[in-house]
Amino acid sequence: MTSKALEPEPFLLPLSWVYRAGVALRNGLFDRGLRRVRRLPVPVVSIGNLTVGGSGKTPFVALLVEGMQALGLEVGVLARGYGRAAGAELNDEGELLRRRFPGLAQVQDPNRYEAGLRLLEKKAVDVVLLDDGFQHRMLHRDLDVCLVDAQQPFGGALLPAGWAREPASALGRADVCVLTGCEAVEPDAWRARMAELRRRFPKLRCYALRSEVTGLVDVVSDHVWTREEARGKKARLLAGIARPERFLRSARDYGLDVIAHCWLRDHRAIARELLEAEAQAATESDAILVLTEKDEARLGFTAGAGPRRFVLRIGHVWLEDPGIAAFLPAGLVAAQRMS
Repeated sequence: MTSKALEPEPFLLPLSWVYRAGVALRNGLFDRGLRRVRRLPVPVVSIGNLTVGGSGKTPFVALLVEGMQALGLEVGVLARGYGRAAGAELNDEGELLRRRFPGLAQVQDPNRYEAGLRLLEKKAVDVVLLDDGFQHRMLHRDLDVCLVDAQQPFGGALLPAGWAREPASALGRADVCVLTGCEAVEPDAWRARMAELRRRFPKLRCYALRSEVTGLVDVVSDHVWTREEARGKKARLLAGIARPERFLRSARDYGLDVIAHCWLRDHRAIARELLEAEAQAATESDAILVLTEKDEARLGFTAGAGPRRFVLRIGHVWLEDPGIAAFLPAGLVAAQRMS
């Protein structure tokens, strides 16, 4: 079973012009101080992007949580909670973070200020990460990090004709830019794009990283297959993410022989019937069924339950490692130096 990945629709370009005008009006109100911005009593680091999905934001948030916790900082995460099931505390991205970082304080709510106050009532933290916060300007942030795709760093056409939420000029309000997905382009290409970003936005600190598979996990047995074990093994892929072609590329790069794939809409839950059917089809083809970490988190199975399936675990690797201090507000950097 296969389905086509979602693509932008160029014939909707006139609607993009209307959308662009709305974005400009809203940003203008914030820039002139005509829209209220509220401040939490702890430093806030926003992680966002210019596009809809596909920039590797969730692995990057995990990278920052890991780095900040290694410094001894208590970290909290705020998110809107897009795609969260009715009555659920967290969406798939939040569940992924909870599994990877037990005890991590998280609250998801469209009102990020109120969510932040609730988070601080639950647990005292040193810093809050505002997940997908670049366009959420109602909450003050002490550091603004914007992720951009190495294949299309300036976003392309705006919604609904393209993937972009904002024009490239919006990078002018970011403090840090991170070029992601550099594994998909030649080294000369990502270096040229970094140089162009620095030329267009001289005050912007720019870094680059690539994604890589860190393991193929048998969810039922919890055994992690190495690249050597995975090489040449037939696989069926099942995912509900914004850019499934990256998942496909990662699976092939890890050595899997992908014989079929099924793509669902981003954040869409995988029905149990579909999961079981795909697992059965994999068994009949002497293949394995492979999901993303986010899709696995969305399933909600207890450990070891459900049909046999694998998760392709993805991580980020710096091409020019700036160190975690590059993503700490100035006050926290000073505190770390004094401690």
